[in-house]
Amino acid sequence: MSSTAVGSVPELVLGSPAGTDPEEHETVKALRSLFGGAVGSVQVDAVGTPVVSARPEKLHEILVFLKSDADQAFDLLLDVMGADLGGGTSIHVWYQLWSTVHGRMLRVLAELPRSDLSVASCTDIWTAADWLEREVYDMYGVDFEGHPDLRRILMPENYDEGFPLRKDFPLRGRFTRSEQVRRALNRSTEDVYAREELALAGLLEMESGAADDEAEDQDHLEGEKMVVNMGPQHPATHGVLRLVLQLDGETVVRCIPHIGYLHTGFEKTCEYREWNQVIPYTDRMDYLAPMIYNIGYALAVESLLGVEITPRCREVRLILSELNRVLGHLLWLGTGAMDVGATTVFLYTFQERERIYNLHEAYCGGRITTSVTRVGGMVADLPVGWLEACREFVDRLPATLDECERLITKNSIFQARLVDVGVIGAEQALDLGLTGPNLRGSGIAYDVRKARPYLGYDEYDFDVPVGVVGDAYDRYLVRMEEMRQSIRILQQALDRIPGGPINVQDSSVILPDKSEAMSSIDAMIAHFKLVMEGLQVPAGDVWYSVEATKGELGFGLISDGGSKPVRCRFRGPSFVNLAALPLLVEGGLVSDVIAANASIDIVLGEIDR
Repeated sequence: MSSTAVGSVPELVLGSPAGTDPEEHETVKALRSLFGGAVGSVQVDAVGTPVVSARPEKLHEILVFLKSDADQAFDLLLDVMGADLGGGTSIHVWYQLWSTVHGRMLRVLAELPRSDLSVASCTDIWTAADWLEREVYDMYGVDFEGHPDLRRILMPENYDEGFPLRKDFPLRGRFTRSEQVRRALNRSTEDVYAREELALAGLLEMESGAADDEAEDQDHLEGEKMVVNMGPQHPATHGVLRLVLQLDGETVVRCIPHIGYLHTGFEKTCEYREWNQVIPYTDRMDYLAPMIYNIGYALAVESLLGVEITPRCREVRLILSELNRVLGHLLWLGTGAMDVGATTVFLYTFQERERIYNLHEAYCGGRITTSVTRVGGMVADLPVGWLEACREFVDRLPATLDECERLITKNSIFQARLVDVGVIGAEQALDLGLTGPNLRGSGIAYDVRKARPYLGYDEYDFDVPVGVVGDAYDRYLVRMEEMRQSIRILQQALDRIPGGPINVQDSSVILPDKSEAMSSIDAMIAHFKLVMEGLQVPAGDVWYSVEATKGELGFGLISDGGSKPVRCRFRGPSFVNLAALPLLVEGGLVSDVIAANASIDIVLGEIDR
């Protein structure tokens, strides 16, 4: 039976220390020695991560070396990100790598000319590249040679207006509304459905030859394999997720997730918004734990600014982050238990979630869409009595978790639905790019709060629980223990929260107090410039990540020194985690699809961005 244990995390070795020569970084020296001129310029980003430029024709060979060489061992592909810096000359592709063995971060950058937007796929190195490369293809038109299934993933397969994240693609699309209607009417509905059927036929191609002959000899009552759709209307798909299942009786032969129903367009829209105006979009991504996304984005922008937030702001953000971690895990626990038939747990967890929402509302007036964070601080300090109410919640939560565990942890029906369902080993989990509880459930003690501490997490005493088997039951146990560890962190934070200002005392970053703006001409000018011109972020780039409820949440930001981001990339953990679902369910039963899907805990808002 599954169990959890506390794992260790490699000592942090993040990029190059400030002020050092990136050429002295051991990975850079190894690449220079082995590949010579194929390695171009080397820089560091805003958090000190080495950024290595590579010639496109040598990129695949370089990535193979970085993954396979024991001294490098970059075994986790965190992100593949496209970027158009404008000017119409080239498209950049970022490969964000992490070594769980050595605790190092590295970015490899390939610059592709518009005349030849092609590069070798790295899906044979990391399976995680499958969906990530498809997204770059979909948004930028980059051809990843050798990719096993290179087609659009967010946009419809028959979308023919271009590539939405290129700079020459307007915010509202290429055509006027009337032109869009005309084109839609002229497009044959039958052709659209025919393409879908052809795609399914190719993806669900049945074995031929001997397998067909054998099938003919079987009893005709056994029937043929059939294709069914689970979702998007199915309640256990938790949103607009459509799973195309090929079944042989009750056994799942193939599973193909279909996403792309929301089309929120966050990343495109953010290029047209000032830095602080991006914040409301972040809490719409994972609306089940919104403040982690607000805070993570602000930290990324602050790293570009070189701004250090105040001690009080740091503790307030940490408290809000851990409350939201519990908030997200409670929803997963309630709905996941209900998916497999345990309805009472849902009532317990949503009662506790309501108390967190009351804390949200008392602080910022909103419950789900918070938008309370600002670059350089928060919109306001905590109201009177808020910390006491938070402590009361933290003190009562363990009893509720105990009651939930008494109901289901050793329940034979609950165990039958989860034990040995959706098993994934440690090596395979890394290959798939899983992070968060899904990776830790497979025995890898990788937690961003420990590996690359932010908000002072390195000053707190807490453990990283890991699983043993890597099944749905392990993922359940890990999340239950993570809530208890969040309680430990919250208790420490509430005991040590300092006084002082909540915002940085810099009028070029944070609006000055109204009283000051009304009494000082300098403060009034600073207020006017921030409102009219927006926050000015120095030119540079960064890939900054935090530990969200569902895994590693990454922000890839590029600034040209102006008031709006050139590129605002969101690495939603659910997007990468969902790509692993077919491997979790194929070979299992239809009922296992429900349990496995619930165990990876996705939210569609950060999948179809």
